[in-house]
Amino acid sequence: MKTLALLGMIALLGLGRAQAIEVEVVGNDYSVPKIYNEQGEARGILVDILRYLDRELPQDTLSLRLYPWARAYKLAESGQVAIVGLSLTKERLAIFDYSEPLFYDEVVMVVRKGREFEFTGIEALSGKRLGIGSGGTFGDDFEQARRSGVFMVDEDNGPTVRLKKLLTGRIDVALINPGRAGLNAALKRDPALIGREDDFSVLDRPLKRDANYLGVPKSLKLGDFLERFNQAVRRGYSNGAIPRLIEQYQPRPTP
Repeated sequence: MKTLALLGMIALLGLGRAQAIEVEVVGNDYSVPKIYNEQGEARGILVDILRYLDRELPQDTLSLRLYPWARAYKLAESGQVAIVGLSLTKERLAIFDYSEPLFYDEVVMVVRKGREFEFTGIEALSGKRLGIGSGGTFGDDFEQARRSGVFMVDEDNGPTVRLKKLLTGRIDVALINPGRAGLNAALKRDPALIGREDDFSVLDRPLKRDANYLGVPKSLKLGDFLERFNQAVRRGYSNGAIPRLIEQYQPRPTP
């Protein structure tokens, strides 16, 4: 059984339909529990999904390196590597070939307790300063509102930094994913946030349910690989293997 390597480079070995392909994939190193680095080891939902798909693709090998998102995206944008956890935008469609969705990511809006507001759509964010990960986006509607000045964006290198900015009033809304699990994980990972759960409030309606994909730079011309990859994703969802991996990360109900 193959295991997901932490190092590697894109290599094409052999010719024709039987060629073996090693694809280097990069991803975010701080999005707990979706994809993150813990003591030098890649962990999380997307990591487990990639490991499963690596086993399901005997002809191909997937390798993974995790970086801060802005650096990972720059490497992929330059055509050097594929990238996992990619949201879909028109701009990115010109650069990447997209896989089938790997995971649907609920993006929740966290505010300071007592600063709640009703979120009825993107215009409800008018005049607010939003905290997001550096280089991040949440689709074309988000980008259009950002460019037109509906809201301001403050970028950072992780959700713990974002939540501390929220506490000090430097931002109005912290966008956190995946969902409440992402918030709970962030609160446990920084001593300054432990025990501060009651200082935060999650708005009833999330910003969006964001599909996460594997993006392969068009310049790499890996269409045959991506077709095999997509077939494995569809099988993994239809036979329940991928949903079971995701379910392991869902909060357990208290007795």
